[in-house]
Amino acid sequence: MSQIFRKTLSTRHFDLDWNRHVTSRTYEKFGYDARCEVLKEYGYLIEQMLNENISYVPGSTYVRFLNQQFVNAEMTVETHVYRLEDGTLLWKQSVLGPDGKKACELETTSRLVQDGKNIHIENIPKINVPSYEFTIHPKPSTQNTVEHDYYIPFSDMNCFWNLPSDSIWKIFEEGRFLFFKEIVDLNLIKETDSTTFFMGGEIIIHKQPEPGSHVRILSWIESFEKIRFYFRQDIVDLQGNLLVSMKDEQLFVSLSSSRPRRAPAAFFDKIERFIE
Repeated sequence: MSQIFRKTLSTRHFDLDWNRHVTSRTYEKFGYDARCEVLKEYGYLIEQMLNENISYVPGSTYVRFLNQQFVNAEMTVETHVYRLEDGTLLWKQSVLGPDGKKACELETTSRLVQDGKNIHIENIPKINVPSYEFTIHPKPSTQNTVEHDYYIPFSDMNCFWNLPSDSIWKIFEEGRFLFFKEIVDLNLIKETDSTTFFMGGEIIIHKQPEPGSHVRILSWIESFEKIRFYFRQDIVDLQGNLLVSMKDEQLFVSLSSSRPRRAPAAFFDKIERFIE
């Protein structure tokens, strides 16, 4: 078992999203901050990495949200890190709430790259635990999708001049809003006292999207159940090349009580033609 590293951070008022709780991207930012602290323990300080032209390149992610949080919650990130054969780092993280219960679980990969080559940090132990197996499958050729154009701002990149994971999550979040606005109508949220909570998902980065570029977001629904559905999105470049794929679980929740509820019939009627 690898060494466990702990870092404590606190949520702020600006972390609240439109669903009135801490946004999913805050957990990824906390996880990233904790990863940087672990790299520091292994001799890779951010300042040193930037001076030596070493980049932190994010990889794929599996995430689960277990307990919603609000402002001024002191959160503890527990981190284990493992090394794969090619030098890729596998991070297993738990974000604990003030009561000690898990609020979020993250399993991510990343690479340290210098002059186009992965850096091997030999004193990080090789993986000896199972890693998550992704379930994302390619978009069926006959699948009805909703397509939206999106510009990736330069301001979304970080100090390594690439898109951090939370910026990629932001693209998918924008895609969900655009899908619901066009197909479902956001007014349905207030009319039916229903919203959906992002309960977790998978993100596979096939190729890093470029800051300052135009991309397309393809959105559809993989499957639909009584109180949840699985939403699929692909980010492709203007030539149609696949960049990033996401599958997320959305749970229907009463907006006023924050408790699970059945999907409104009006919602299903609007999205039925986009279900695989």
